[in-house]
Amino acid sequence: MISGQAQDVTRGAKRAAASSPYQYAARAGYVARGILYAYMGYAALKIAQSGAGQPADQKASLIAVAGFPLGKFILVVGVVAIAAYSAWGFIRAIYDPLHRGKDPQGIVTRLGFAWSGLSYLILAFFAFGLLTNHSGSQPDGMQQLAAKLLSAPGGVLLTEAAGLIGVAAGLGQFFEAYTARFKKDEKRNQMSEAEKKVTDALGRAGFIARGIVFSLMGWFIFLAGAQHNSGKATGFTGIFTFILVQPYGRALLALVALGIIALGLHSVVLARYIRLPGDGT
Repeated sequence: MISGQAQDVTRGAKRAAASSPYQYAARAGYVARGILYAYMGYAALKIAQSGAGQPADQKASLIAVAGFPLGKFILVVGVVAIAAYSAWGFIRAIYDPLHRGKDPQGIVTRLGFAWSGLSYLILAFFAFGLLTNHSGSQPDGMQQLAAKLLSAPGGVLLTEAAGLIGVAAGLGQFFEAYTARFKKDEKRNQMSEAEKKVTDALGRAGFIARGIVFSLMGWFIFLAGAQHNSGKATGFTGIFTFILVQPYGRALLALVALGIIALGLHSVVLARYIRLPGDGT
């Protein structure tokens, strides 16, 4: 009985994911994600140029969008698009339409998809709060996460484990850049040779930049657990500031910022060429 109900839910979810309205919303989600990453990269580039810290994460991107002409309208569209992209994260994790499989590497990848779905769901709620004037200046999300993990039973080990998972996710981004496995998710037969080359270059640069950021985030979460201090954890803005103060920090941060902009452009390209459930090609 329960098994039959689960199968019905699975079939219903797959039908919904293959529907035209969801397909349009999910592709809009890739555009929204691309804009957020591109603005984040631009903000990081400004930090590299000025040497001054300023908010440079996805929430800061949404706050900036809210100030644009027609900003409220853009946010309404953005909430729907980001929510659809969030759902796509859970769909990739649960139903595996991209065929990542059930081996250890596939499971880790699918857990990453689930984490993406959760993070973008939180971002959608934040954007909705901007629309209803219930969001504003927010504390560092990674520090909040570390504080919650540390307060849980076995919090130190839990936080350290989360940090190591973050480091592994960062290393996975480097592997993705090296193998360009993202090609399998694209409708390559609809792309020209020039489009393939540009898309591959954007994807590789973007995954390298995200690998650097994710690895550092994971390491600082691990330190938060090891030192029992949630203040050690940090999000995008803190990572950019950390890179800035390293030797040749401005040049390094500029390269990372350009990589994140490339990741945003790659996401916009995927809005057109990503394979979604129900695609025939």
